[in-house]
Amino acid sequence: VSPMSDEKQLTTDDGKIVVVKDSSEPVVITADGSTLAIISPAAERALTRKFDLRILPVLAIMYLFNSLDKSNLGNAKTHGLEKTLGLKGHDYNTILSVFFVPYVLTAPFLGILGKQYGPNRVLPLMMFTFGCCTLLVTAAKNFAGVMALRWFLGMSESAFFPLVIYYQTTFYRRGELARRLAIFYAAQSIASAFGGLLAFGVFQIKSDTLAEWRYLFIIEGCCTILFSFFAFFYLPQSASTAKFLSPEEKELAYFRMQVDSSSI
Repeated sequence: VSPMSDEKQLTTDDGKIVVVKDSSEPVVITADGSTLAIISPAAERALTRKFDLRILPVLAIMYLFNSLDKSNLGNAKTHGLEKTLGLKGHDYNTILSVFFVPYVLTAPFLGILGKQYGPNRVLPLMMFTFGCCTLLVTAAKNFAGVMALRWFLGMSESAFFPLVIYYQTTFYRRGELARRLAIFYAAQSIASAFGGLLAFGVFQIKSDTLAEWRYLFIIEGCCTILFSFFAFFYLPQSASTAKFLSPEEKELAYFRMQVDSSSI
């Protein structure tokens, strides 16, 4: 097919060669000329609304916890973390910096695992891991303990954002992604504002057994772990396995992604 043509060829999962006509309402036509599917803009909008309501909020909340667990050390510092752990000199800055070493080194490998086993499984497992690292800070007694936990926290969070972007590309077309990514990325700003308020409230807890800042890690770590279980069983592998879609919507999701595919 000529690059300037308004038609494209593609192969379906069952091996059929079909032709896709680019128009306001793309028509998928089989090789013998019969119409296989008509991708209606109204049906597409209804489908993307389902994705917006069922998938996007879960991913945004996951990223919110990701940002909270990454930045809560600064809030804890304002309420005695350095004194409790006996940090001196540049210890605190070192703890902050060591996070980014595994964050950079392990991101490609976790990205490959996410591509192989599916973001719907790898993302919740990553969330469970960095939730455990956050929770275990409660048991840290010195600089070495927090240093080790921050290392593993950096590993578990390294490919989180790239995998979320990849996961969304399996549901949304290229022209739909920008707005969804903007909404998703806003979760980080919400976490920055919400994190300080949460920390202030938690620091009002008075206890003779634990320092107030440790309760912050207990609450955030436990909430992260609990939500990771929900995400593991809730997120679909793809539109074709989404329980909230009808068979017709699954078929529509498949054909519209084929039309949008750069490999056609």
